[in-house]
Amino acid sequence: MIIFKKSILKQIIEVVEKVPEECCGFLFGTTTENTKTTSAFLPVQNVSKGNKVFRYEISSSDFLKAENYAMNNELEVLGVYHTHINATALPSGTDRSLAFPGLSYFIISLMNQKFSDIKSWKLNNNSIFEEEKIKLSNL
Repeated sequence: MIIFKKSILKQIIEVVEKVPEECCGFLFGTTTENTKTTSAFLPVQNVSKGNKVFRYEISSSDFLKAENYAMNNELEVLGVYHTHINATALPSGTDRSLAFPGLSYFIISLMNQKFSDIKSWKLNNNSIFEEEKIKLSNL
């Protein structure tokens, strides 16, 4: 289960609703046996050379930046978030092909540039995405 702080989600929404192409970034927090709790996020630039309305890519230097942020703040990189513009929060084939095991992939659906939905996905041992339950928290 993912415990997603409403304050973090609100901040992310404020950022992504302003950009008419796929936005992306990292989520940080802590992990216990069966629960991940979000506590921070780091937006990064979509460096895709393709159509950024339908594709995102995160640079290797931004992955390093995220690892450094996590270490410096005694947090873990919980996963990556990105938006789907006028599409559902379901992972695409491209999303699956770019995913790393162990990370959660948060997809934020924007319909007409307004937040519609968020879902979290994680690759299983067969490289198939399984949905992770998200619980919004006021903490």
